[in-house]
Amino acid sequence: MNWKRTLVALSMAWMLAGQILAVDLLNGVAAIVNESVITVADVELYTDRAVRAAYQQLIPLGRAAEFERRRQTILRDGLDQLVERELILHEFKTAGYNLPESIIDDVVNSRVKEEFGDRLTLTKTLHLRNQTYESFRKDERDAFIVAQMTIKNINQNLFISPKKIERYYSENKERYTIGDRAKVRMILIDKSRHAIGEPRKIADSVHGRAAAGEDFGKLADEFSDDARRFKGGLRGDQGWVENKDSDLRKELREFAFKAKAGDLSPVIETEGALFIVKVEGREDSRVRPLSEVRGDVESTLKSVERERLRKQWINRLRAKAFIRFPGQG
Repeated sequence: MNWKRTLVALSMAWMLAGQILAVDLLNGVAAIVNESVITVADVELYTDRAVRAAYQQLIPLGRAAEFERRRQTILRDGLDQLVERELILHEFKTAGYNLPESIIDDVVNSRVKEEFGDRLTLTKTLHLRNQTYESFRKDERDAFIVAQMTIKNINQNLFISPKKIERYYSENKERYTIGDRAKVRMILIDKSRHAIGEPRKIADSVHGRAAAGEDFGKLADEFSDDARRFKGGLRGDQGWVENKDSDLRKELREFAFKAKAGDLSPVIETEGALFIVKVEGREDSRVRPLSEVRGDVESTLKSVERERLRKQWINRLRAKAFIRFPGQG
């Protein structure tokens, strides 16, 4: 798409989104939870990143209607999450818990350092978001309280019985199936880094030496232009790659998954480079045994159980709370 057309499309779509937001703002209040009010502006600020990500993904492709559907879904989910947050904060308050401000200072400072680097960057970012430091600090305090209350009310030391693990594994074996795999080393000769005619000469020479039995890893160290070789001495190693989701080029993948362990490819030439591939190992598609994935299965089941317990807890909080959505009558 022409860049001017793209810019116009982005501007028009963003104006459209702004008009929709303005209409939404007429409602003012998105929800009332006990004595707390959640405004539409609160929901928009809370979901801003997700909405912008959807905007950047869909609008340049001319998918404005899909963007609006995605935006509405994000806003609804965000409102649900904010309602749950207020329920938990109300429980914290009515239970008489106290949180020293020094702890919040530590939480905020840690967040600033991890995400923004320094206070100046934080200030600039908050300005762009139309957010004050006080509201940022309150959000961090609330998030910390929610996390601590969740830990307190949901058992973190869950026990999953061996029988339940075995049953889940038996019913979900496709999750633990490994596709055809190949362990690959590769030498790449980048045509742009060499004089005309030189890449083929280098590739043919290196191929001959590899075919004669020289150590492929050492040859990769010496001749491969692949940037990987400069990151810890990987020696052309691509690791284990699966046929179904490999990011290898089509020409290389076709060789790798027809070859046997130990096979060396011919010099494979593409528009911008020449490749030599060595297959060091092959594994056919298989289901990983339970002994190999028991920890993963147990972790999955614990996550599912924690989510079930969390929903039960939130439902108990909802049952004793006053919740109203003015926009829904």
